[in-house]
Amino acid sequence: MHIAFGCGMRFSAVDAAFSKHIVYREGYLHLLTTRDGDNRTIALAWAVCETESGDTYKYFSGKCHEAGMTRYLNASAIIFSDRQKGIKEFHNKFPAKVGRCFQHIVENCRKHLHGSGQNFQSKTAWALRNAPTERDYKLQLERLKRESPRAAKYMDAIKPHVEVFQYAMNDAGITTHAFKTSQIVESLNGVFVNARKDAPYRLNAAILKWQGKELEIRTERIKKWIASGHPITKYATQLFQVQVYTHGPKRTHGPKHTHGPKHTHGPKHTHGPKRTHGPKRTHGPKHTWAQAHMGPSTHGPKHTNTHACMPNSSSGCHS
Repeated sequence: MHIAFGCGMRFSAVDAAFSKHIVYREGYLHLLTTRDGDNRTIALAWAVCETESGDTYKYFSGKCHEAGMTRYLNASAIIFSDRQKGIKEFHNKFPAKVGRCFQHIVENCRKHLHGSGQNFQSKTAWALRNAPTERDYKLQLERLKRESPRAAKYMDAIKPHVEVFQYAMNDAGITTHAFKTSQIVESLNGVFVNARKDAPYRLNAAILKWQGKELEIRTERIKKWIASGHPITKYATQLFQVQVYTHGPKRTHGPKHTHGPKHTHGPKHTHGPKRTHGPKRTHGPKHTWAQAHMGPSTHGPKHTNTHACMPNSSSGCHS
């Protein structure tokens, strides 16, 4: 829990999975998970109850609350679930936002269409869910309507949209780290599938052992990562590189590659319309970001007859 407080992504999921024990067949493992700062799953809390119902989720959420979990599952967090079998009792205990597993919604929609003669492609439904703006959402809704009017009506009728559709989550400032389902809890239920064949006390021991081993492995990994000179986790580094190197000045080689005047070999190489590469090779307007943010280049006239160079470039000229 302290790891989650320190570097958790405030993205969690809750679910229950049935026991596979030969005698204790009615037992259900209730599991709450999240992701650490390196985007790896942590089991925050678990409980084995006699069934899966509103009462068991109420009990589970009460114990999580007693352990201080509200500090993590606060108003800036989101909890994903399939919203079935009383899970709303768990959501009601915490101020965290609610996220609904879209995979379950797609499956339920197909059941709703059964016998109607209508169908739809999964990619069309997911495009609707992932639409970043309301305008894009409406366009994708029309596409789904062309495949199946009933499916489009079913999806659009889901309320509130902020629990399901990305455009509404974006408008509300909810961070989902590209997750759309309760997969981070269901996958861990899969990890414990063999342990679910054991009696509850052995199941509990297996979860503790897995958690301890994982934390040991991750601690060693992060120590090596820090020792190699990285101040943040590998996952955070990847996000940082995407944001900085994709959108920052490093990738916009405005003044550096202004080959306009340099390649206009007009009179010398005018071998007909086919070979006049003037307008085609002038990459100026394409790189207006650097000019807008750094000011116009003052090195134009100096390098009219040579390849453009940056004054502080360590590699010299760039063709």
